Amino acid sequence: MIKIGFIGCGGISYRHLNDLKNINEVKIVSVIEPNEENFKKFEDTYGEKLNIYQDEEEMIEKEKLDGVVICSPHTLHFKQIKIALEKGIDVLVEKPAVCSYEEAVEIRKLMEKTGKKVVVAYQRHYMPVFNSARKIIKERFGKIVFLSGFLSQHWLNLFKSGKDKRSWRLNPEFSGKGQLTDSGSHFIAEIFFLTELTPEKVASFIDFMGEKVDINSSFIVKFKEGAIGNFGILGIDPYWRESLYIWDENDNLIFVSLSDNSYIHFNGENERKNIGDVELEVKSPAEDLIRCIKENKQPKTKWDIIEKVALLSDMVYNSYFKSEVLEVK
Repeated sequence: MIKIGFIGCGGISYRHLNDLKNINEVKIVSVIEPNEENFKKFEDTYGEKLNIYQDEEEMIEKEKLDGVVICSPHTLHFKQIKIALEKGIDVLVEKPAVCSYEEAVEIRKLMEKTGKKVVVAYQRHYMPVFNSARKIIKERFGKIVFLSGFLSQHWLNLFKSGKDKRSWRLNPEFSGKGQLTDSGSHFIAEIFFLTELTPEKVASFIDFMGEKVDINSSFIVKFKEGAIGNFGILGIDPYWRESLYIWDENDNLIFVSLSDNSYIHFNGENERKNIGDVELEVKSPAEDLIRCIKENKQPKTKWDIIEKVALLSDMVYNSYFKSEVLEVK
């Protein structure tokens, strides 16, 4: 039996809870959750009694856990991942995995030392359309020369209204940063998941809109492999939208999105075509975690992508505050 503990029982935890409930030989045994109402709702949804703890080390040791699922506020992730790895168990953590490039490097070194894995819950990486796009880029594209895209959603007003319990996202003490590293983290990770590019130079502008965290950001990136791109992350939109265009040196274009129909348009063809789906071996972060525990497999999202996400995010912020184009040293 694989024993799992949860750290945080808020809204996003139910996605992982429901996935784990459908996996044989997995038992959720314990949680860390300061809000009693959240705990009871989570326990009722699971349908079995759960032990509740205040301390991560105590929970891992007493329950003899095989893995933990971390759904706590962003600034707590780094410490909680470290504790789990040092205790010799695998981790599933919500995005952003960490709040800085420095933290990402330290976690990578700890994984190398312990041999344990960290799965990061970037859901797009478990979706057929993104994996199909990745396969097309790898097998049929030439050198990537230009990228453009954005992610936008009803972010600021949702959390500022007080109608959503996740209003802590506007408080840097818990969120670390703002929309760029919150929902924007999905978009940035998508870039590196699809292309394997590496950021080299960044110029950025940020609008805090009177808040303590970033709401809207715009940035231009020069990649080491030669490509250039312009991107935006917006926290103001009546809905939710996402678009990423990628062009290669042969005038081929691929467009990937969850809010619109994705397509590929090859040079010389009059019509664009839908991106087909590929069959996936692992279909969710929860499945990925259990696979890492049972089979000692590597996670779907390699840690070098997490490091690139953290590096680019840091560069966007630093470029804005220093009012200069930043280059990776």
